[in-house]
Amino acid sequence: MTPEAERIRIDIREALAAVLPKDWQGSGFLPMDVRPEHMDLARKLDEHLGKKNLLAPAWPEEYGGRGLSPLEQFALYEELGYALAPRMTTISVDLVGPVLILYGSDEQKRRHLPAIANDAMIWCQGFSEPEAGSDLTSLTTRAESKGDVYIVNGHKIWTSMAHWSQWMILVARTGEEGSRGRGLSLFVLPMDSPGIDVRPIYDATGEHMLNEVFFEDVRIPVENLIGNENEGWRYATTLLQYERGDALFIGQFRRLLDDLRERTNSNDTSALIPSEIDLAIGRLLTLRVATMQANDELPDREASEAKLFMSEAYQRFGTTAQHLSGLSGNLTHREPTAPLGGRIVQSVLSSTTATLIAGTSEIQRTVIATRGLGLPRG
Repeated sequence: MTPEAERIRIDIREALAAVLPKDWQGSGFLPMDVRPEHMDLARKLDEHLGKKNLLAPAWPEEYGGRGLSPLEQFALYEELGYALAPRMTTISVDLVGPVLILYGSDEQKRRHLPAIANDAMIWCQGFSEPEAGSDLTSLTTRAESKGDVYIVNGHKIWTSMAHWSQWMILVARTGEEGSRGRGLSLFVLPMDSPGIDVRPIYDATGEHMLNEVFFEDVRIPVENLIGNENEGWRYATTLLQYERGDALFIGQFRRLLDDLRERTNSNDTSALIPSEIDLAIGRLLTLRVATMQANDELPDREASEAKLFMSEAYQRFGTTAQHLSGLSGNLTHREPTAPLGGRIVQSVLSSTTATLIAGTSEIQRTVIATRGLGLPRG
């Protein structure tokens, strides 16, 4: 890591210490904190980071960033993960921003990027559908061109933070039926648009982060189209590559390792050695993604490898953590005596989704095999 990256670690630690309580235990699973009682703290932290140009530090300075290199950004996000920092701008900063910087119009950049970086604007991602999860090219939500607007009808699911978001980045079909990826377009959509209905989904932990979103004759101005019509799949796959290989995950993993060493009653921590090895491997895989981005290369297979490995490693680690903690490791945050604020069982339950979100492990293996290694489809 560069000296600049280490200086960023100091900056983010100071910023986090100014907002987070000293005994902060988070929700148990990043990148988004979902408990209702943490929302105000998450907003306060996002706004504080925005004022210090630390919310979107890799962005150009004219858009509210610091122009950090991907390796410097890795250091910052690793610290955010280690601190279990609650963030509601994960999608805004990590996914929407890079796509708008690469493909957005001048007006879209001017309007949205400073609002995200400086004012902590919350976005959600309208991608998955009931019959189109990892295979997004089969989606059916349609945007019909009608002069100066598009009329959207359809249904999205597993939409994180839609109930809090001011904007959505939406992928919809604009081409012919059966056009697959060749007929998809990407839009920016205000969530207060008439015709949008958001319905909650409660996950295995009893928390409300996910939602279904229904669209009925929703009007999107043509200027809200990102790039060119029917090229949205190319833009969306760029977005998904920013979604993988997340340094937040690395920091969170390391924090739980450290906490287990210090706070569990077990005298034998040799059971943690496999998890320590997993962390070292996952960190190197994720650093490779950052290094490629620093060299203006677009990680594809490499991002999938990092995501696949870390999501499965975290599930293994959760089982180990629960074993070391004994029966008390099953206590949730609602129990005052729960070790690590209930973070162990929360991590076990939440990590079950890690191999599903951002593309299932099966899809990641297909990406690695076909786009990475050039193998034929079976």
